Order: sequence, then structure tokens, then C-alpha cells
Amino acid sequence: MNFSLRVPEVVLGDFMLPWGMIIGALGFFAAWLMVGVLEQFRLTRHIWNLPLFFIALAVLCGSVLGLLFAP
Repeated sequence: MNFSLRVPEVVLGDFMLPWGMIIGALGFFAAWLMVGVLEQFRLTRHIWNLPLFFIALAVLCGSVLGLLFAP
């Protein structure tokens, strides 16, 4: 299995996943973990619109991961 984020496609058997799909999923899960940690420390009560904050955080994490692992 060739799993390197330095190529435009990730090959899983005979199926090729686009690079952006993998980065987007990793950004989503990173944002999910960050919001979970913020909720454990009860810091989300200071956020006005939590779903909007989550979407913005997912985009930010995906963009940062995209810059780090750009092919």
C-alpha cells in the first residue's frame, strides 16, 4: 500500500483517493478533537456560535495540513 501525502492521489488497492479528500478528513478530525478538548475544559461557553466556529476550525486545520503536506 502506497500511503504518501506527497502525491496527488493515494492508492488503496485499485481505488485512488484524491489528496484533498484525505487532507479534508484529517482537518475535520483535528477540529473535532480540538472542540472536544475545549468542551472538556468548558471553554466553549465563551464561543457565540459553536457550529460556525467548528466549520471555521475545520477549514483552518485542513488548510494548515494542506500547506504542510502539499504534493
